[in-house]
Amino acid sequence: MRRRRRLGDLPAARRRTVVVLGHEQTGIPPEALGLLDQLVEIPMMGTGASLNVAVAGSLVLYRLAGLL
Repeated sequence: MRRRRRLGDLPAARRRTVVVLGHEQTGIPPEALGLLDQLVEIPMMGTGASLNVAVAGSLVLYRLAGLL
């Protein structure tokens, strides 16, 4: 069962971790979703519909490193 959590609730990584980033409009393909342990949501305020994948990846990696 995949856990869904907000970025702010994601703990720092304590072991090797793989991060899978999805396309800004279509997300992660359904066949890949079944392989994931967790889904992380980056909450957004305002009118933006998505983040650039480099920005999203940076936020997640920074959080996993325990720096955010």
